[in-house]
Amino acid sequence: MREWFKENNLYALEEMARRLMEAAERELWMPDEEMLKKLKEAYLDVEGMMEEKLGEVEGEYQGGEITVLTKDDVEAWGTKVKDIEKKWKDVLAE
Repeated sequence: MREWFKENNLYALEEMARRLMEAAERELWMPDEEMLKKLKEAYLDVEGMMEEKLGEVEGEYQGGEITVLTKDDVEAWGTKVKDIEKKWKDVLAE
């Protein structure tokens, strides 16, 4: 299956690997260490193929960035949003 994606839709293969790594990071999926290591190696392999496929890019090019948030990051962000909402309610109540 991986070979089919490599030949027909390399970007879909990259997306699947990236989402699986994100799920593992967020503890939504709990692969064993060996599986996670193989997934990361496969991702790097696909990323390298994508870079080769692009060749020399001229002009503007928007690349992707992966930012993985943990449960703690999301909870901290939620707390900050609630604090800001409270401050706005206080300002509007004045």
